[in-house]
Amino acid sequence: MLIRIAARQSDLARLQAFEVGRALENAAKQLKIPVEIEFYFRASLGDQRGDDPLWKMPEKGVFTEDFVADLAAGTVDLVVHSWKDLPIGERSGSKIVATLVRADARDVLLVRRDRWSKIWAERNHPSTTPFRILTSSPRRIYNLEPFLKWALPWGAQPSPAIEFVPVRGNIATRVKKLVDVAFDDSCDGLVVAKAALDRLLTSAKYGAPFDKSESDLRQALKFTDFVVLPLLVNPAAAAQGALAIEVRTDRKDLIKLCEVIDSPEDRECVEAERRELARHGGGCHQKIGVTILSRPYGQVKFIKGLTDANVTLNSNTLKAQFQATNSWPKPERPEEVYFGQMKIVQRVTFDLTLPTGDYFVARANAWPSKSLASSYVWTAGLDTWRKLAEMGVWVHGSSEGLGELENARIDVLAGRQVKWTRLTHEDAGDSIFEKTLATYKVEIEAPSVEKLLGGKYFFWKSGSQFNAALSVCPAIANGYHGSGPGQTQRAIQLGLARAGLSKAEISQRVSVFLKEDDFRNAIE
Repeated sequence: MLIRIAARQSDLARLQAFEVGRALENAAKQLKIPVEIEFYFRASLGDQRGDDPLWKMPEKGVFTEDFVADLAAGTVDLVVHSWKDLPIGERSGSKIVATLVRADARDVLLVRRDRWSKIWAERNHPSTTPFRILTSSPRRIYNLEPFLKWALPWGAQPSPAIEFVPVRGNIATRVKKLVDVAFDDSCDGLVVAKAALDRLLTSAKYGAPFDKSESDLRQALKFTDFVVLPLLVNPAAAAQGALAIEVRTDRKDLIKLCEVIDSPEDRECVEAERRELARHGGGCHQKIGVTILSRPYGQVKFIKGLTDANVTLNSNTLKAQFQATNSWPKPERPEEVYFGQMKIVQRVTFDLTLPTGDYFVARANAWPSKSLASSYVWTAGLDTWRKLAEMGVWVHGSSEGLGELENARIDVLAGRQVKWTRLTHEDAGDSIFEKTLATYKVEIEAPSVEKLLGGKYFFWKSGSQFNAALSVCPAIANGYHGSGPGQTQRAIQLGLARAGLSKAEISQRVSVFLKEDDFRNAIE
């Protein structure tokens, strides 16, 4: 079978086509079908109008429509698209038949090191010079300005004004505009899709044409630091990071082959994101980000932005895979609902100087005040990020309250395997990380047995809270328990197992939530 694969002619689009081609070759071997693959690259209308901001282009599908005629005429057999470039709505005569496993959907901020060094040197003096960031995306501009005012370690003074500067061109061109003073010596940062950077930084595996481009990009990035932008404050463009494979509806043979490389889980998420965007009008001009993550405990949806009707969107919700609260009886009295707030009697920070390393920070007070030595810093949540930034720590990203199992996915950007050491307190319990370093200890005053005995529904913020309560009142094992995803949920499950509950009983009594209010709403 001859398969002629079409895509745009940029380096990134060709890489995406090669990725699909390799996946199809592997699928053909699996089905024992002989295949020959050819590639057909051309410019789209969006490429030809490279100086115009995307949101100013009236046409829908400016990066995809030019390929429809080629597909209909049989000039090509298959087109590889970035899902986010496809217009909302179906086409006649062709359809999307597969979605590859999705790359990282998040955006990344690159900041010039020389510019930041100057800011840091002058951190105790108010700045009248704006912090200028290259991006043409209305979504990024709307969502990022308030976040960047606290997320970077500005020092004692308030952050300068954040100013956004339009930019077009491929990723390599944009990065060069940031770091090469011959282009522009007044810009401090650049926002790009992380999936694009990750693909370009692993492009040499496709042969000689990409060796130099990967090397040049890696060299340019040495002049920058990065921040992986959290989905809580900056959900991505709908379907960002996902590849769509389009064929004619009459190509049953090709559809069957493409089904082998399809990721139904990722396809479900990107199609749901596009439906959400369509509810608000659709299009790249929108100031709306929406990202849906599929996790073992369910689907997490982030949506944030401003609609054309001037409606503010800002929510993160969990559609649980299995929600035990569906079978829980409702509380009869308010005092039956207990939130794990325990009084801290004493907190002692150890006298430590950290060696240079990669640190996952569970809570802000886990960061020793004596040292800022680190290669990469990741936080469990955004509250910890904010507090570290106030201390002058450069934070590279966060698990956003989704637990330690949430992969940071920064090895490609770092150019090496990042090995995290978890910074936490002395009695924090097990971790997925190879190393844990206790930087402080806490003495907690557990609640009275009487108060715990009156409780029937419990929400826990940490495994240590739950374990302390269980130790003074084993009867809470027979209650109903909620927590965020990750180690807290695991600690509750292990504690209930030690108390003698069966797996079935534990699954009926433990549910995961993103926040306390979700737990409260579920049981009311």
